[in-house]
Amino acid sequence: MAPPKAGKNSGTMALIVVALLLTLVGAGTGFAVGTLLVAEPAEPAAKATAGEVSKPAETKAHAAPEGHAPAESAAEPEAAAEEAEEIAPADLKTVPFPPVLTTLAEPKGKWIRLEGAIQVVHDTEDPPELLSERSGEQILTYLRSLRLDQLEGPSGVLGLREDLNEMVQTLSKGQVRGVLVHGLVVE
Repeated sequence: MAPPKAGKNSGTMALIVVALLLTLVGAGTGFAVGTLLVAEPAEPAAKATAGEVSKPAETKAHAAPEGHAPAESAAEPEAAAEEAEEIAPADLKTVPFPPVLTTLAEPKGKWIRLEGAIQVVHDTEDPPELLSERSGEQILTYLRSLRLDQLEGPSGVLGLREDLNEMVQTLSKGQVRGVLVHGLVVE
């Protein structure tokens, strides 16, 4: 009978050893993850100070004389984006567009009404009222192509706003900087 007791003790001992090893591995993994998470906030601060040092060099690359293209073609979209962001809100004029009322593409019989305004740069080629009228027409055409499921939830409304901003900016050749949505009703 002695050999069966030895087998029972060795099984219990093996279970204890495995449990101890798993505990040590779990503790080591937790320590490693904790160390990595604590170390991450220090890295962005180091990048920010490195970014401040490199800003004058970036400014020189983007500050090409008029009529001359920047040295890198990749810098062109960044320069255009920076120009768009540099305009202060005080330099923009808000012009309301006529309320847009139309049906949605899917499901049939669902109506949408959108009220809002556009933000126009003060020194535009076209009168702001004309840009407002054109923007309203573009928005009407876009809303007719939407389905109800594209507008559901907060992400749907944010997507709508982003699409409207991009569309109006592109079609107005940068004269219109954005669309402000005052009201949106779907019935």
